[in-house]
Amino acid sequence: MIVLLLAKEMARFSALVTGLQHRRELEIVSAATGVDGFLLLKDRKINLVIVDQQIGDIDGITFVKQLVKINPLINTAIVSTLSAEDFHEATEGLGVLMQLPEEPQEKDGDTLLTILEKIGVLLQPMAPQPQKVGKS
Repeated sequence: MIVLLLAKEMARFSALVTGLQHRRELEIVSAATGVDGFLLLKDRKINLVIVDQQIGDIDGITFVKQLVKINPLINTAIVSTLSAEDFHEATEGLGVLMQLPEEPQEKDGDTLLTILEKIGVLLQPMAPQPQKVGKS
């Protein structure tokens, strides 16, 4: 699993990254600007994008709005200090998995992986059911 972390201050996300790595091996790639983030997304198969509230050249919600125009099925989480209601309103229709607090912790990484695992189960094709052969 490859996670793109978009943030100017990567150190703020160390606890979150630790939480993500507790349950799964993953590769973290990072960028400090939206432009660099889009370049990484163009060149790699990214499974999850975690976006800080404000990155170098754009705010996190605006970045995700642009991202879903390119890849509407990408998994995203955004750091935001908005109230839950305001965040929901601002991100409605974007498919954002989770609002992260300003100082994301290990438990936030664990919660994010739980959500991803549930989605993964939902997106897997159902196994074909065996056909019952009856007598006519």
